[in-house]
Amino acid sequence: MILTEKNINRYKINNVIGEPTKIEFRNLKAIGNGSYFLKSFISKTDNSDKLKIDSKCNFEKYSNGILLRLNFSNKLSVIPIPKNEIYKIELIRGEERINPFPFSPMWILLKLGVSKLIARYFKIYVSEYSIENMRLMIDTENYKMEFIANGFLYEKQLEYFENLNYGKILKNKKPVANNVHKK
Repeated sequence: MILTEKNINRYKINNVIGEPTKIEFRNLKAIGNGSYFLKSFISKTDNSDKLKIDSKCNFEKYSNGILLRLNFSNKLSVIPIPKNEIYKIELIRGEERINPFPFSPMWILLKLGVSKLIARYFKIYVSEYSIENMRLMIDTENYKMEFIANGFLYEKQLEYFENLNYGKILKNKKPVANNVHKK
């Protein structure tokens, strides 16, 4: 069910996927995420269901599913997705290229054993570290969707989807990094 601006109603959403998740101050976990762009949308049931490609998207955690919010040219749409209708959520990390030049800050940090996730912020040239966009694919009973987002966000997005506690529905793939750097 795709709800557009005129039809977005909290009660309709709550009937499908329950109540929004509340923030627990003792155990802080993200209840939403963003920064995705829709790249592919296939409706398995109704051919009239269409969404604009390149819509900016984010997800919100609800008690019985997730809510996908889409925005294209300030035209809002939402798709409530019940947990029991999700077949697969696949998060694919973009390919990394690590090539620091000798004695650069990034090279020194890597030699000292600092994680590449931290060392990458100390690059001097763009060519020292790059990562391609990550991809998110969601296959549900009614829809098949593909999204992209900045590859730097992969770890936080993986943590968000793992915190949904959907078990074997979530798959994550990490391509082997193209490390020119030798330890």
